[in-house]
Amino acid sequence: MQLTKLEIKGFKSFGDKITIHFNEGVTAIVGPNGCGKSNVVDAIRWVLGEQSTRMLRSEKMENIIFNGTKNRKPANLAEVSLSFDNTKNILPTEFSQVTITRKLYRNGESEYRLNDVKCRLKDITDLFLDTGIGADSYSIIELKMIDEIINNKENSRRNLFEEASGISKYKVRKKQTLNKLKDTESDLARVEDLLFEIEKNLKTLENQAKKAERYHRLKAQYKTLSMALATHRITHFSESLARLDEQELSQRTEQARVSAEIAKLEAQLQQLKQESLAKEKNLSTQQKATHEYIAKIRAYESEKKVKNEQLRNLQDKEKRLSEELAQDKQQLNHALYNIKRLNEEHAVEQQKLDTITTALNRQRTEVDELRGQQQTAKNKLNAITRQHNELQNESYKLEKEIAVLHIQRDALEQESLRNVTDAASKAAELDQFNALVAELEDQTTTLQREYDLAVQSEGELQRQITDTEAVIQSLKDAIIKDNRQLDAKQNEYNLTKSLVDNLEGFPESIRFLRKSAAWKKQYPLFSDILFCQEDYRIAVENYLEPYMNHYVVQHHGEAVQAIRLLSDAARGRANFFVLDAIDGLRVPESLPVPDNRLIPALDIISADERYLPLCRMLLHNVFLLQADDEKALEEPLPMEAIVVLHKGGKFGKNRFGISGGSVGLFEGKRIGRAKNLENLSKEIKSLGQHIAAQQERLDTAIQQVASLKNSSQKARMEELSQQLNRLNNELVSVKTKQEQYQAFITTSQNRKHDIEQKITGIVGELREAEPRLERLKAEKMELDTTVQEMQLAFQELSEILTERSSAYNQENIRFHQQQNKVSSINKDLEYRESLRDTYETRIAKNATEYEQVQADIKGTLQHVDDSDEDLIAMYAQKEAFEKGLQEVEEAYYAARGKINETEDQITQLRRQKEQVDFLFDELRDKKTSLKLDLNALKERLSVEFSIDINELMAAASEKPETTNTEPADDEETLREKTDKLRRQLDDFGSINPMAMEAYQEMNERYTFIVKEKQDLLDAKNSLLETIQEIDDTAREKFMDAFTRVRENFINVFRSLFNEEDTCDLILSDPNNPLESDIDIMARPKGKRPLSINQLSGGEKTLTSTALLFSLYLLKPAPFCIFDEVDAPLDDTNIDKFNNIIRKFSNQSQFIIVSHNKRTIASTDIIYGVTMVEQGVSRVVAVDMREVA
Repeated sequence: MQLTKLEIKGFKSFGDKITIHFNEGVTAIVGPNGCGKSNVVDAIRWVLGEQSTRMLRSEKMENIIFNGTKNRKPANLAEVSLSFDNTKNILPTEFSQVTITRKLYRNGESEYRLNDVKCRLKDITDLFLDTGIGADSYSIIELKMIDEIINNKENSRRNLFEEASGISKYKVRKKQTLNKLKDTESDLARVEDLLFEIEKNLKTLENQAKKAERYHRLKAQYKTLSMALATHRITHFSESLARLDEQELSQRTEQARVSAEIAKLEAQLQQLKQESLAKEKNLSTQQKATHEYIAKIRAYESEKKVKNEQLRNLQDKEKRLSEELAQDKQQLNHALYNIKRLNEEHAVEQQKLDTITTALNRQRTEVDELRGQQQTAKNKLNAITRQHNELQNESYKLEKEIAVLHIQRDALEQESLRNVTDAASKAAELDQFNALVAELEDQTTTLQREYDLAVQSEGELQRQITDTEAVIQSLKDAIIKDNRQLDAKQNEYNLTKSLVDNLEGFPESIRFLRKSAAWKKQYPLFSDILFCQEDYRIAVENYLEPYMNHYVVQHHGEAVQAIRLLSDAARGRANFFVLDAIDGLRVPESLPVPDNRLIPALDIISADERYLPLCRMLLHNVFLLQADDEKALEEPLPMEAIVVLHKGGKFGKNRFGISGGSVGLFEGKRIGRAKNLENLSKEIKSLGQHIAAQQERLDTAIQQVASLKNSSQKARMEELSQQLNRLNNELVSVKTKQEQYQAFITTSQNRKHDIEQKITGIVGELREAEPRLERLKAEKMELDTTVQEMQLAFQELSEILTERSSAYNQENIRFHQQQNKVSSINKDLEYRESLRDTYETRIAKNATEYEQVQADIKGTLQHVDDSDEDLIAMYAQKEAFEKGLQEVEEAYYAARGKINETEDQITQLRRQKEQVDFLFDELRDKKTSLKLDLNALKERLSVEFSIDINELMAAASEKPETTNTEPADDEETLREKTDKLRRQLDDFGSINPMAMEAYQEMNERYTFIVKEKQDLLDAKNSLLETIQEIDDTAREKFMDAFTRVRENFINVFRSLFNEEDTCDLILSDPNNPLESDIDIMARPKGKRPLSINQLSGGEKTLTSTALLFSLYLLKPAPFCIFDEVDAPLDDTNIDKFNNIIRKFSNQSQFIIVSHNKRTIASTDIIYGVTMVEQGVSRVVAVDMREVA
């Protein structure tokens, strides 16, 4: 199989349709960065079914559609087609040419096509399964995938091995089998749930009968014990009430005594409190007078402390002022001395400053005059120098221009000679190109006409094929649908027939009569003569349930014979409808429909004519709700004489009662089984005939498509297209050269004329420039002498100015030094005078303040002496106040002690009274509790046993104790026994009197479902065996492939590195090879890395390459794409890489996207991807074999 062609339109940067033809050997795709090389690889990956936008380097799938440029609108469709030559039948299809196409519209719709026939992604995936071709197979390798293989990202190594070993289809089969196993286990779980429910119901029904008998026995025992316990309790209640009455009377007496003592003590307490109140007022008055006098003493003491503090402060201030006055007088004398000294020094220095100023002014005048003379000389020198420089520059410029003109003239003369020679040569070659263009255009026109006819013919043929294939697909879908319907009908027929033949769900008596040869004729059951509409079947079956198992016989004697057979064989009972007896009766007329929501039951059933009287007799007054309306359950009947049934069988009611509840799983399956079998048989036969007719049409259409495909013009079109492309490329190339040569000749003629004009102009310019240069040189020589003389005069004047300026600067420095000295003396003098004024002012102020402080000290000392005498007298008066206060307090606290003692006695009595009250209330509560218990006992006996407690009380009081000779149980024992029996009765729950009949019916259903469970278990075991068989086969194929790939890997690895280097492939879990990781051990160039990740980038690339080619040796891929895989390799390793590709190119096609010149040079065909128009990729082909 060979990849022959790739067509891209509207995919990523390919705005226009491009076609790339692939031949045998190695094809390179080259181009600058960003031109769209990798988009070619993305297109191949995408058309093979890639669904990951990350692998396509896009955020979302819509981004792969051409998004337009500055000058182009975005495309609405991305389309990629990939064509294969299937002559070796590697692909499982009858076509020798296979083309897969994938389209994506901007609205999100997409489609896949196989040979231009619409198909599914699964069809394409299945087509390439185990061929080594796929979006994620080892046929497409990118640089980043090298790291993924090295790091085993997302189990990439195992995926490669599975693809190469051919076990992918086994994994798919295993997955499908596991899904079937899951469905089987789900069905089995549902059956288990159903069996669990049925078993639970069976157990319940089996136990209900035994439970009812035990319940009634326990009920009688419970009543007897309850009566005995009630008698005991009534006696106990009477005795307890009498005892409580006596205790209540005693507590009332004690309560009255305590209350009298409390009243007496409270009167005494009131008297004591009045006396204590008067003493408390006297104490308050005495305390107030004492506290006021003490506060007066404290205020006097505080005032004395303040005066003492003031005296200390005044004394400290006096001392401080005395010290400051002495210090200020000393500083004032020192300041006066400095002022006198500075005045004398200032006079001397000022005289020196005046002398220096006079000398400085004289020297400044001389320097200013010399500077003026120097500036005048400098201006003259600058003017003549500027004139000299201008002449010199003009001379240099003119010399340069003359030299350039000579060079230009020589170059133009040489160019003119070369242009004439080239034009003559190109003119001769142009004649040859003109003849070749005419010849190629004639060939192209002829081929294009032939190609258009073939395209037109092929288009009509493909339209017929498409129409026919659409009919085929429609017929296939219809046949599949009909087959599914046929299988469903056949299964339903088999199940129903099995139920009818085996009489599932029917009593033993019915099955006996059906199988008995002694009964002359097999008569139908009533359930078999009816046929009902599906929606109403459950409701009608539930209503007719009592009659479903009745046999329908014609004569009375036939029923008698059956009854005798059952009686003789002891096989139960059976019921019969006798048609002769019914025909003799007057069958009631059908009632009118009383409500538009109802439909008569006779309208929805069907039966043979001879059974209709029986049906009318049973259903003449039965109506069904047409809608699923549960509100009718609560509404009254529209007529008294009718029966109304719910459509789904949830309820039914008549004027006497109502029934209903949940709907069982198998309800509605018994009615009309025979009729249903007959209808199913007819439908199965009709479907079989219809499928046969459809299959015949399908076969005819398939033969027609095969015939049409054999008449295909695609091979001829392909051949013509290749010839046209080759001619067009050659024609474009020749025309381009023709236009280039013609343009060159025209340009040469124009250039010759331009050169002659330029030479003439240059000669004229030289004639004008050379005489002017001689004049400039003469003027320059005259100015050189004048400039030298003026420079000497300016230099002498500058030296004199420098000498005088130096003397002036020295004198100026002396002037500023003296001026600073005088200024410093003035500032110091001003400072000293300000100090003098400050000291004189502060001395005067401190002297005045010192005199005032001395006067204040004297007054304060006098006041302190007077205060001491007054305080002595106040302390004596304070002691008298405190003594009187103590006597009043003693009297008050004595009265308070008597009051507290009386209150304690009252509190103790009140506590005693509360205790008596509590006991009294407790007695009353006990009486109330006893009465409540007696009433509760009365109510329970009345409700539970309908016994009057008064009669029991009377019987208990009249019964003599001496007559009871047997030992009786005490109350506690009776209560325990009664409670035990009551708990047992409560645990019983409800009693079902119909348990036996329900149990038999449930048991028959249980047997049927157990059989279904066994069928499912057999199917599960079969699927498990299939999975094991798949695993065994896949494991054997995988291990065989792994062993061979391992050997290939070692050989290829050493061919890429050295013979001494070691490598290996290791299964991390040899016991489970189908799930085990595959580790790579590589030690190139004598290295011993701990991990393969420690290898260099180039070594990793060569190791991955060795692994890939070891897989190719096992199972060669039809083609292999390398996207910049050689980027990390140096020149030496590039050569190894290219050699191994060249070696394997005999078995597979190789498509390499690369920037490496060595790799590109080793390929057979180069496709260059360029962007002539910004944002739009185009492809140009070069066949390196033709170039060579």
